[in-house]
Amino acid sequence: MAASPRSSTSFDSFSSGRESPIHGFDSSAALILVTDSDGTPNSASFDFSSDDEAEGDSDQLERLRSSSIPPLSSISVFLYLLAPFLKLGALLVPDGGLPLKISIPALVFFAALSAFSRQIWYMLARYVRRAELEEIVLETFARGRGKETRRWALRHVVRIAIGIMRVMLAALYMRAAVDVLLPLIPQTLLLSSHITVAVLLAIAVSPIYFASSLGARSVIYASWASIAAYAAWFAFTTYMHAKGMLVTSAGSASLGILWQGISTIVFTFTTASTIPLYSSLKGALQPGNASPKRSQSFKLLSTLSVGFALLLILPLAFFQSSPSPPSIPTRTPKVFAAFFNAGALTLSIPSILITCPSLPSRVSIRRATNFPLSKSLLYLLTLCLSVLPTSWVKVLSDVLLVLAFISTYLVPAFIHITIHNFRRPLSIIVPPNTPATSSSQAQLEASESRNDELLQRKERTLQRRRLGRRLVWDVGVWMLLVPVGGGGLVWAGGRVAGRW
Repeated sequence: MAASPRSSTSFDSFSSGRESPIHGFDSSAALILVTDSDGTPNSASFDFSSDDEAEGDSDQLERLRSSSIPPLSSISVFLYLLAPFLKLGALLVPDGGLPLKISIPALVFFAALSAFSRQIWYMLARYVRRAELEEIVLETFARGRGKETRRWALRHVVRIAIGIMRVMLAALYMRAAVDVLLPLIPQTLLLSSHITVAVLLAIAVSPIYFASSLGARSVIYASWASIAAYAAWFAFTTYMHAKGMLVTSAGSASLGILWQGISTIVFTFTTASTIPLYSSLKGALQPGNASPKRSQSFKLLSTLSVGFALLLILPLAFFQSSPSPPSIPTRTPKVFAAFFNAGALTLSIPSILITCPSLPSRVSIRRATNFPLSKSLLYLLTLCLSVLPTSWVKVLSDVLLVLAFISTYLVPAFIHITIHNFRRPLSIIVPPNTPATSSSQAQLEASESRNDELLQRKERTLQRRRLGRRLVWDVGVWMLLVPVGGGGLVWAGGRVAGRW
C-alpha cells in the first residue's frame, strides 16, 4: 500500500512515517515503514513533512534566501497569492457578454478549480519534499540512478517553459496597458505610438524590476499598488455602469480569437508560483518556533486569496459593457478608469519577470562585470514582444492562454496521477516478515496489542478514512485532467480551426 511520508498507524513508534528499521524489524509493530533506497539524494531537498514544522537546515535556508523568492512573511505570501487574479482576466470580465446564469457559476467553478490546483501542488511538494517545480518534475519522471541525461533535459525544459510563459505574460500586460492609454493621448503629440508609450512604461517600472527579489520593498509596494489600482478601477467601472456609459476596454484590441466568454474567466484564475511561495513561507518561520501561528498556514492563505479574489471579481459579472460608446457628458470617469487599468497591469510586470529563470551565460562574462545582463536581455525581449504588430500579438495571446490553462489545470493533475499510480512509492508499509528480535516481554505486549479489539478498530477506521480521502482526491484529479483539461483543449483547437 502506497503511503506518503506522513503515513499514520495506530502505533506510536511508527506514527511519523519518517524512519525505517535498519538493523531488523521490531515485532512490537504491526506495520513497518520501508523507504525507497533507489532515489538519489538531492541537495535541493526541502522538508515539507508538516505545515506546522519550521525548516531548520541552514544550507537550505541560505539557498532560499538567495533565490528570487526568499523567505517572506505571511502577509507578503498572501499578497503574491492574491495579486495574479486581479489582472487582465478580471479587467476583461465586463466585456465577456455572458448572461448571469453562465458567468456567475463559471467564476465560482474556476475559482474552486484554482484553489484545488494549488492544493495539488502543495500536496505534491510535501510528498516528494522538494521546494521547486523542476525538482517535483524530476522526482516524477527521472527518479533514481542512471537518469542524469533525462534529469538534465527535463530541468532545462521546465526552466525554459517557465521563462517563456513569464516573458509572454509580462509582454501581454504591457501591450494591454499601452492599448488602454494610447486613446487618451492626443494624436498631435509624438507620444501617440505603441513603441513610444511602451518604452515610457518600461522605463517607469525598470527601477522596480531590477530589485533583487520579491522580498524587496519596492516590489512589495508595487504589488500592493497594483491591487489598489484595481480597486480604484473597480470603483470607476461601477460608477460608469450605474450611469450607463460603460464601454468595452481598449485592452482587448490585441487579444486573439480565444479570448471570448468563459475563456477569459478561465485565464482570470490561472495561477503560478505556488510551490516557491509555500517554500518561502516555510523559510520565513524561525527554526525555534515549532508551533507557528495559524496565519502562517499556506492552505489557509491560499484559500483566503482565492475567496477574496472571487469577492472582488464576482460583481463584475453584473456589468455589461457596450462596444459602441454612448454619448458621455464628461470623459473624466473614462480617463481615470483607463489610467488605473493600465496601472494595475504595469505595476505587476516586475513581480512577474523577477521570478523568471536567468539566461545562460559564460562564467567569464559573469566574473567580468556586475551588470545584470540576463535581466536586461529579458526586459528588452519583453519590450520587443509588446510592440509587435497586432496580428502577431493576437497569436501570442492565444498561445499564452493555452499555456496558462495547461500549467494551471493539466500539469498538476497529470503529475499527481503519474507519481501516485505509475511510479514506485517513496515509502511502502508492509507487515513484518522477519523473526522477532525483542525480548519475550515485548513479544507478549505485541501479541496483546494485535488481539486488542479497540486498537484494531481504530486502525480500520484510520484506513477507511485514508481510503475515502484518497478516492475523493483521485476522482477530483481525474475530472481536472480529462473533462476540464481535455475539454478545454478540444474547445481551443476547434475554435482556432473555425469549427465553432
